[in-house]
Amino acid sequence: AQSRMPPVGLKHHLVLPLRLVPVLGLECLLIVCSLPACTPPIKQYELKHQRLSCEEANRAAYKSLRAMGFAITAFERAGAGRRGILKGSREIPGAGARRQEVTVSIDCAPTGVSIDARRDNRWLDQIEFKRGFYHSFTNVVSMTAARAEMEARIAAGTAPASQQRRDLQVLVEPVYGQEAKLHFDFDTAAGGVLPVRISIRNLTAHSYSLRPADIRLTRADRERVESLSPEEAAARIARAPERPGADARAAPLSVEAIAASLRGALLTATEVQPHAHTSGYLYFPLADYTRARVVLTERESGEAEGFLVEF
Repeated sequence: AQSRMPPVGLKHHLVLPLRLVPVLGLECLLIVCSLPACTPPIKQYELKHQRLSCEEANRAAYKSLRAMGFAITAFERAGAGRRGILKGSREIPGAGARRQEVTVSIDCAPTGVSIDARRDNRWLDQIEFKRGFYHSFTNVVSMTAARAEMEARIAAGTAPASQQRRDLQVLVEPVYGQEAKLHFDFDTAAGGVLPVRISIRNLTAHSYSLRPADIRLTRADRERVESLSPEEAAARIARAPERPGADARAAPLSVEAIAASLRGALLTATEVQPHAHTSGYLYFPLADYTRARVVLTERESGEAEGFLVEF
């Protein structure tokens, strides 16, 4: 028999003829494609075995949905041996606007973290959302890593001169709604408690003192409010009725357990050394706040520096 060589420049593919296959009494057209082309497009947007910690994956998934314009309607953190669930909702703009509901699951394993993002109640047409979430997630992860690297270089004094800072940086972040579950294993908002993260980075050559109890938040009605003690906040949270759709896997926590968790995250530092960083939480009654005031005092001169942080 005469040997036939494939045309030069063509790839070797497995190509089979079309044939009819009987399925349940019907004849269906079976098309067998070449092996390299058979990978479903949706596989391109899978997020499996990501080299992230559970905490990093929880934060990145939450921020990704928010960046896509979704309101977070439910959130349970992923942990070792516990699947995380994140639910979001948004209005699709345009004529005949409708609501889009989605679910993101997070599974942590020794080999890495796997994230699955899906539209609810839709068997088809998943690829558009998966593609959007994939790009949002990978962008959040890369930006977070770049920011952490730059902060480390600034702290070490090796950042470019244009970005190097030698001052006090004071950050005050109220943590509203479901976002608090990135930090705590209970629903603070249901108990009328607002955790507020305070972060102070001292890039100067001087030491500063502070009194966390003196930090105040100002409400929209201009009333200045002081923070609650962990015990006061825990009592409010423990009294809160369970919200509809709460995670049935989680056993109710005692006031003592809640207070212990709040104390563990509390801002307790009274001094910030040169080139050092401190952070922690204060707990305020849930309200609409517009600004915070933080006062730091330089140790050597005794001069107070006030920081007004607008929200």
